[in-house]
Amino acid sequence: RDFTFVTEGLQQDVMIFVNKIAEITHRHVVQSGGHPNKNIGDAFLVVWKLKSGKNTNSSGDLQKELFDSSLICMQRVIKDIRQAGNLASFLKDDSIMSSAWASSLANYNVAMGVGLHKGWAIEGAIGSKVKIDASYLSPHVNLASRLEAATKKYRVPLLMSESFFGGLSGSIQSTCRRCDKVSFKGSTDPMVIYHQDLEPLPSLQSPPQNHAELLEMTSWDKETETSYRGLIKDAQSKLQSANELVQREVYDALFNSYLDKDWKRCKIFCHLWLQRFPGDDIVHCLVEQLQQHNFECPETWPGFHALTKK
Repeated sequence: RDFTFVTEGLQQDVMIFVNKIAEITHRHVVQSGGHPNKNIGDAFLVVWKLKSGKNTNSSGDLQKELFDSSLICMQRVIKDIRQAGNLASFLKDDSIMSSAWASSLANYNVAMGVGLHKGWAIEGAIGSKVKIDASYLSPHVNLASRLEAATKKYRVPLLMSESFFGGLSGSIQSTCRRCDKVSFKGSTDPMVIYHQDLEPLPSLQSPPQNHAELLEMTSWDKETETSYRGLIKDAQSKLQSANELVQREVYDALFNSYLDKDWKRCKIFCHLWLQRFPGDDIVHCLVEQLQQHNFECPETWPGFHALTKK
């Protein structure tokens, strides 16, 4: 995150910073059965190869194990980098920060974003006699990159495509949540994108500075209270449950209301959810997005959002 800012501060020592990130990333990827491929500035392309052939069951246990391993791997990378703390702690004695930037960089916390996608790619050598790189060519590589870029919009460290999510085992799928339904630049097919929380839902307790404003945005009048009394009472009961799967039923109802274009109902669920889990950035983003339309779904809304940035 904020790689340009760090580059200006560290200058030539930015190589030490990038290589430390690479060491953590590559070590976990290799241990999980993956293959580091290319470093492009502050980005890393890594792959896990699925078995193919007429005798291979692409949805078999071994294939699902690879999907699970790749997700667990990247969560470990995120966790290790997050635990490193601020930049000074991360680099320790390896770098001497410019005095002009020292105070700013001391408060910079190291973080990264991850996009996980499943798709085909052509593997081969790219270049000439002067310079050759072994890499992958595919629109799916671009889509993985755009998933990673979208983590900034949704304020989460990791996003998965619908096709990647479909490859996970049921037990891992039950720990994931839908974030949005979107179309990416260069693709006409909308997809649901997913996130897996690194910590249990009850840990989402740190409210943002605008938490009171978010609750005000999603509040309702007495007429709504009367009309939705049963729904509100049921949702509140589930949110107070000690069972996270029961709590997730409320989130599923929230997201289904959003996709079903019943944004008034979605607004109620958002309010109740943020009362229970004030630190949930995914719902923060959804509230801010729906507030732009005053929680009234436009008749022309196609059922997904177009993400046009690369």
